[in-house]
Amino acid sequence: MEDNRGNKKVSAQRVMIKDLEKMDIGSLVQIMGFVKEKIDEYINLDDKTGEITINIKKLKFPFKKGELVNVFTKIKPTMDGEKQFEAVFFQDMSNLNFEHFQKLYDMKKELIE
Repeated sequence: MEDNRGNKKVSAQRVMIKDLEKMDIGSLVQIMGFVKEKIDEYINLDDKTGEITINIKKLKFPFKKGELVNVFTKIKPTMDGEKQFEAVFFQDMSNLNFEHFQKLYDMKKELIE
């Protein structure tokens, strides 16, 4: 996959929002969900397991409220030691059956654990 800022390959672990607390700072993850709202340089994303705010200030965000997107995001630290999320790039997933995707994700996760 190509980064919006160049041609380098990007590899990211796919996670649901509920599983982000287990991820390390510095990790690159994929989160798929529905755009709840866009406020200035941030979007709120909902994947039906939780909601997350993602910083998008370095990218153009062409999606609207309610659209399904896959966001590649870098987990960064805040001054308080919490996690914040910075978008690297987006993919339009409007043609995906999200309910089937979630079922497959959960089945795969059960097999791995």
